[in-house]
Amino acid sequence: MIVMKFGGTSVEDAKAIDRVASIVEGRLAQQPVVVVSAMAKVTDTLLTMARAAGSGERKTALKLCRSLQERHYNTASELLGTALFTEFHSEIGSDFEALDELLRGISAVGEITPRTTDHVAAFGEMLSSKIVAAAFAGRGLSGVHVDSREILVTDSNYMQAVPQYEETNTRLREKVQPLLESGKVPVMGGFIGASGAGITTTI
Repeated sequence: MIVMKFGGTSVEDAKAIDRVASIVEGRLAQQPVVVVSAMAKVTDTLLTMARAAGSGERKTALKLCRSLQERHYNTASELLGTALFTEFHSEIGSDFEALDELLRGISAVGEITPRTTDHVAAFGEMLSSKIVAAAFAGRGLSGVHVDSREILVTDSNYMQAVPQYEETNTRLREKVQPLLESGKVPVMGGFIGASGAGITTTI
């Protein structure tokens, strides 16, 4: 097994993700686990919209959310083609509906906490890892998305969470190793995990 980590510029658009697929294809014999960042500049945009919502600038936050949604839709559509994208569209749509609702909630409360900041920031990795996994699958690489929050256990120090290695290793053995053994390519988001209570954290 090898872990292959790709940063934001490596998954910033469809062309970049195609390059990632080619690189991973050359390492299939080594049973790669692929870890990806959010698309370039997405985390910054997410944090900006979270701060805007917390300051009561709901329209600004929601406008930024819509622009990110369009970018992710366009990238996924270019990668997957019409038929596959039609199947995948609703999954991304559900994520953006959840983000939209979260931003509205932050705006209603009128403040942004470290815990809520982590929740917003995590969307970047969640979305990019889903898109990359779908792109792999569409290219015959047996890509499968694995939600990092179900694997990487951390403490509850939001925005600077510390991994809990024993529990994380147990979950890797239980949930990721069987995928590798069956010839799948697990794709996970970096930077994000969850506390023992299942609350989203960032590392």
